Amino acid sequence: MKALAKYPNFFKYLGFTLIGTSAGWIYYQVKRTKQILEGAVDTSVLHLKAVALQKEPVVEEFTEIQQPFFPFEKRNFLSSTWDSIKFAYARRLVRLAGSENQSFRIKAVKHLAKIKDMDQWHCCLLANMIDARAAVGLARSGDVDKRLFLEPPLRYHNFNKDMLVNVMRDFLINLYEKSQHQCLGYFLSKVFVYEHDNSHIVDNDSSALELSKFIQSEDDVMPKCLESLLHHSSIRKYTKDIVDENALPLLMEIYHRYKRNIEMNIKLCQIISYMSFDRNILGPMHKSGWIGVLYDWTKHDDVRISIPAARALANLDFDSQSIYNRYIYLLYPITRTSSGQELDVVFVHGLLGGVFYTWRQRKRGKNILSITESITPGLDSMDQIIRNKTPKQMLKSIKEKIEFDDSFKEYEIVWDDIPVYTNTNGDDPYTCPATQYVKCKDNNDCHTYCWPKDWLPEDCSNLRILGVNYDTSLSMWAPICPTEKVKFTLEERSDDLIERFLGCGLGEKPIVWVTHSMGGLIVKNILCKAFESKDENIKKICSNTKGVIFYSTPHKGSRLANLSQATALLLWPSVEVQELRENSPKLRAIHEKFLNIVKEAPMKIVTFVETKSTVVTALKFNFLLVEPKSGNPSIGEYYEIPQDHLGICKPISKNSFLYQKVLHVLQEILKETQKKNQKLGN
Repeated sequence: MKALAKYPNFFKYLGFTLIGTSAGWIYYQVKRTKQILEGAVDTSVLHLKAVALQKEPVVEEFTEIQQPFFPFEKRNFLSSTWDSIKFAYARRLVRLAGSENQSFRIKAVKHLAKIKDMDQWHCCLLANMIDARAAVGLARSGDVDKRLFLEPPLRYHNFNKDMLVNVMRDFLINLYEKSQHQCLGYFLSKVFVYEHDNSHIVDNDSSALELSKFIQSEDDVMPKCLESLLHHSSIRKYTKDIVDENALPLLMEIYHRYKRNIEMNIKLCQIISYMSFDRNILGPMHKSGWIGVLYDWTKHDDVRISIPAARALANLDFDSQSIYNRYIYLLYPITRTSSGQELDVVFVHGLLGGVFYTWRQRKRGKNILSITESITPGLDSMDQIIRNKTPKQMLKSIKEKIEFDDSFKEYEIVWDDIPVYTNTNGDDPYTCPATQYVKCKDNNDCHTYCWPKDWLPEDCSNLRILGVNYDTSLSMWAPICPTEKVKFTLEERSDDLIERFLGCGLGEKPIVWVTHSMGGLIVKNILCKAFESKDENIKKICSNTKGVIFYSTPHKGSRLANLSQATALLLWPSVEVQELRENSPKLRAIHEKFLNIVKEAPMKIVTFVETKSTVVTALKFNFLLVEPKSGNPSIGEYYEIPQDHLGICKPISKNSFLYQKVLHVLQEILKETQKKNQKLGN
């Protein structure tokens, strides 16, 4: 300290000298590194290669040729230095992202995802340094720089259509020879039949030969090939065979050629999603460039692509303990989150439904319940709104006026889809203050094809939302895979779903079930089985259930399933339809068990039942599929809604009572769960 006070100028100049020397040394190292890289790579060769590629015949719909990724443009000193420091930091994070320490790995991936605006050269280097496990973590980290994912090596971009069809044909034949899967063999015998080649045909008959003459172009064959491969990939034991036959590069080429074909993309995404059940394919999936494609797909507007893609990434994430097997989809969260999910919400559809169809938003039409009470006019503007208008027009005008006029903030707005009847247990308000009214214009930007996925996370945090998507049919005439036993009965389907629920950790947290139609019967049977099980993990599915919401569940069956003997012989109804018969002893026994369970393990029960007939377009008549006497479980809150069977589970907007009631139940249960956790923590 004495020396510093005695020679202040000396130490000042010494500090400036050290700083200047350090800056000069850093500049020299950066410049030297750049010279080494420029000397190691002859960029002129890359430019020549690009020119050569442009002169070759270009495959249809594959017009984008990657430009050289070495932009050695001249940059100023500060910009170049900052890029080098940022690259060094990112490279350090990449090393940590490959660590065996899970905590270090997750934190490193999280920080790596935040790095933006790096040049192409650095991104390419990092993409080749990032391992498969870290790449999946990046893909599940929200918005990241897509250039950090490996670009796919396109092996077949020089193939014409006929050549690509032949590659697909040989691939499927090799799969069949390994698996001897009868469905795949049947497909090959019906599509790839040539007069000069029948060595691989399973069922070489004249009808197959005639059919093959009409199916020879790539546009005809390729979708059918993907459909066959989709079914084959859904059987988990065949995943290894598909990977071993180099399917991933071939599918990548198909993806690049059919980027604009939504149906082809849906099939490709489902195939990759099915293959993700086996985590051993992560390495090949990463090398073939599919991680980056899945990342893009999670942001797709079509839920038939975004939901399976999110499931695939979740399954491939080694830092996640859950596996979402067939029939189970992860709707939220699709990204890694720092906050834990405290409540599981499971959506189960009904007969002929699906996670991509059942939970859509209903489009605004004529079946909107109007205000029947008179509104006391106060302001002149209000009087102008309601004069000479029907109640329905009046309600619409008021809602539109609220969006831009503060003078209407004091009024109450009636929810859409309010009940026409309720029991004494229903005590929820049917209106909201104008300040809480959700303002959203009726256009395509506001419409959702999966309201559980898009609406609930915005209004209720700390949820994990799952969607169940099982197969059903009305008739036994429907084609069935001869090598796979399809689960038909309630007993078999319940056992199968319980096993899959355990794989994704259901039962470890409180559960709320949201069901439609037959889905409610399946959930009740699952709870009965879990309650009686001796397996503690299965038992938790029942003990941790805090609520069940029924949308038109036929607790006592449906009259529509009461077919005459002659009709039954003609239609050959499926087991699902037979089990839905009115006053079925099986359904009655399940419901009695369920009522006893609710007494011993209290849970909140909310029921919505339709009051309008459903238009059956195929048969040209209206039918009340679930009558109030069958839809009323005689327990919990009960509401009769002026909607049909298909529309009752599709709220018209966030301002619908059908949605607001579900939201209220979830918020109430979540609040109780948080209080309980706080007490345990203290």
